[in-house]
Amino acid sequence: MESLMHTLVLSRTSRRRNQRGVIVLIALVAMLALGYAGAALMRSVDATTAVTGNIGLSQGAVLATDAAVEHAIAALFERNLVPDSTSDDETQSYYASQQPQQDARGIPFPLQQLANYAVDARLIDAGDGNIVRYVIERMCTGAGPATRDRCFLAPAVDTPIPGTAGAPEPAPVPLFRQTIRVDGPAGTIVFAQAWLADMPARRRLAWRVLSD
Repeated sequence: MESLMHTLVLSRTSRRRNQRGVIVLIALVAMLALGYAGAALMRSVDATTAVTGNIGLSQGAVLATDAAVEHAIAALFERNLVPDSTSDDETQSYYASQQPQQDARGIPFPLQQLANYAVDARLIDAGDGNIVRYVIERMCTGAGPATRDRCFLAPAVDTPIPGTAGAPEPAPVPLFRQTIRVDGPAGTIVFAQAWLADMPARRRLAWRVLSD
């Protein structure tokens, strides 16, 4: 009888040890799974933060392009910083004709790489780490006077002025294309283009961000 009781006690003790061993194994597996889940969650949060940060940097760079457009309008039409629009002026990042070697997006050669940009060309510090470079091209096939056979021209006015019936129509004006490059923090690069003309009602005709 005592031998039977002793055997039962040993059997129960062995089962308890086995159960504790299984429980410990399950706990280790659960802890490992939780660890992997926590690491995945941290990576997901980091990725979301990085994406959100990149979007914010891109938006800041896009806003910086507005300063470049205002600079170009002032240089071309208001402050006479480009006194002769029929010839190139690299100090104002101005070219009297459309430049060769533009890429598939229409970005001219001087803006494709920072090394291509003239040392004495216009450079704007737009704040928040955004540096702006731009190129203004008169949409002509060559330098010289803006004529219909060599340039894209736009009407000087959008609509007839009341009370001017029978008056001669103002001469059309040349179109200018401004391509803008913004280099921002964390390697952010944004390209944009604006179409400009010396029209009394509006000088910024169109604007767009160039996608890759």
